[in-house]
Amino acid sequence: MREVKYGTTQDTIEKLNDLITRDKEFDKQKYHNAKLLLKIYRDVVWRVEDALCELDNQAYHFGGRRISELIDYLSFDFDEGVDKNKIEAKLTNISETKCIIDIIDKALIRLKNYPNNGELYYEIISKQYILKYRYTESEILDTINIERTMFYRRKKEAINLIGVILWGYILPQLKEYWSNADLSLDFA
Repeated sequence: MREVKYGTTQDTIEKLNDLITRDKEFDKQKYHNAKLLLKIYRDVVWRVEDALCELDNQAYHFGGRRISELIDYLSFDFDEGVDKNKIEAKLTNISETKCIIDIIDKALIRLKNYPNNGELYYEIISKQYILKYRYTESEILDTINIERTMFYRRKKEAINLIGVILWGYILPQLKEYWSNADLSLDFA
């Protein structure tokens, strides 16, 4: 798969500023969707890791093969007892989920580089939703050293900005890229 080029960091920041300036009004749908994605992110990453471990275990049971050897094995018709379609479907699901995780990770990088409170937004979001160890609210407040009311305001701004970055910037670019590459993907 070819890598999508997004331009320089400065271009990205300027485009995000334009998007947010045009969209000063709080977008409830983008906020809601972004919050839902962030809430499931940690579990999705864990499930992908778990599925990869399961595939690795299955590969081991097929004579000590590693995952790459399992994929090669799937291309041949050796063993009738192996449910190749099930393994292929699992690999496809893992690949698709990994793409979604990568898109969210790109949005987090954009959030961190945002000039107005970007680092603070990133720290709040990563500690609340992304890192393997979920910080409690008290731990986040102590770490970033802000008042509780300001924390909630900044958290809401950060989630809204992630929504703008995803649905206003990254996904439209990817949709255009995929359209030009004659791939049929539909973002509703």
